[in-house]
Amino acid sequence: MTPSATATTTAALAALVALAAFAGPVVLALAAALVALLVAAGWPALLALPSPRGTTAIVALAGLGAVAAGAAVVLAGRDALGAGPLAGLPAVAALALLAAFVHQLARRDGRPRLVESVSGTVTGQALTVLAACWVAVPTTYAGAPLAPVVLSAVAAATAVCATNWPLRVAGPLAVGAGVLAGWLAGSATVALHGAGIVPPARWAVAGVVAGAGAGLVVAAWRALSARLPTARGLPAAFAVAAAPVALAGGGAYLVGRLLLL
Repeated sequence: MTPSATATTTAALAALVALAAFAGPVVLALAAALVALLVAAGWPALLALPSPRGTTAIVALAGLGAVAAGAAVVLAGRDALGAGPLAGLPAVAALALLAAFVHQLARRDGRPRLVESVSGTVTGQALTVLAACWVAVPTTYAGAPLAPVVLSAVAAATAVCATNWPLRVAGPLAVGAGVLAGWLAGSATVALHGAGIVPPARWAVAGVVAGAGAGLVVAAWRALSARLPTARGLPAAFAVAAAPVALAGGGAYLVGRLLLL
């Protein structure tokens, strides 16, 4: 896949998650699970890890477990369980880490590149667990409208990073594009949906903060992934495209919980 095709896939996933945020927790959980599965499917190919099938399974189980844990709390009601929507994610992450070591013990290939395999697997698990944070975004003070604000910044920054410009140029432009897209989306949210319980001025501030964070994440991800010779293969390209959307989930939740009070 070309960089432009990868960026288009990122934008499509961002649009899917943004729309799913308004469709209820079940649909949003399915969208987050799709993002996690795409990361898992291409992660071993992207990093050229040994035992790719086992790694894909372990990374996918971490993401699906995190999404299921978050969706279960949201569906049951936060007050009903006395815990936040992400309360189960630390346990999922801990079990995923144990599963990564069990996977290494179960390998029958002599365990070459053991440290590389473990570190790569755990990194992929962290990405898929972060994707589950999207399930909790509608429960924040901002509600579902926060998702398109953050994801528009991700799409704008990804479009800039898909160019052939060197990173020293594309990086700052990606941050600027993310800030502009976030600010515009935050202002549009107030115009279209009203401010809700959030003060109107904070929507624009949240858009700027989320946009800057999205731009930095996307630029950093380009710096890392563009150097990998495997990044243009089809499974790996799906992981490259889905990773920024997964990474933005945790940031979106933090913005909704801490900034839009």
